Amino acid sequence: MADDVFVMDTSGLPYYSKCFGGETCKMQPDHTLQTGFFAAMYAFSKESFGQQDIQTVVFSNLRLHFRIDKEKELIIVFTSPLSEDSEKVEKQLDMTLEKFIDLYGDKIGRGYINVSDFDNFEDTLLELGVVPKRAMKDIPLKTRYKSWWKKIVKKKKEFS
Repeated sequence: MADDVFVMDTSGLPYYSKCFGGETCKMQPDHTLQTGFFAAMYAFSKESFGQQDIQTVVFSNLRLHFRIDKEKELIIVFTSPLSEDSEKVEKQLDMTLEKFIDLYGDKIGRGYINVSDFDNFEDTLLELGVVPKRAMKDIPLKTRYKSWWKKIVKKKKEFS
């Protein structure tokens, strides 16, 4: 099962990104920032290694699984712990890609999007057995870094 699910276009424009609380998931996620990184990895792999698509990236405690649809310019990325069965994850990626295109094919690939159009995709992921439970709530950057900003503002006032 996936700990995190990211769906984006090949330029990094996020359609859907959620944390489902597994071992590899951050406690205070803002997953939309990561889609640009994944799109860059995809672009770099194509430029550096010809037209070969990136499939899996292995880190010390997690895997990133990629599925690309070139026609729709769509990238789906799952994170999973190393202990997860890769073959099972690959099948889930295929099902997720197919279902996302079936449901939202008319809404993707046009540049500007409204990410709230894709919110109900979580129900589909649960039905497909891709994720074990509902997504964790994202914490907005403004809230997460509020104390950090207060420290900066306080220091600036001290120097003024």
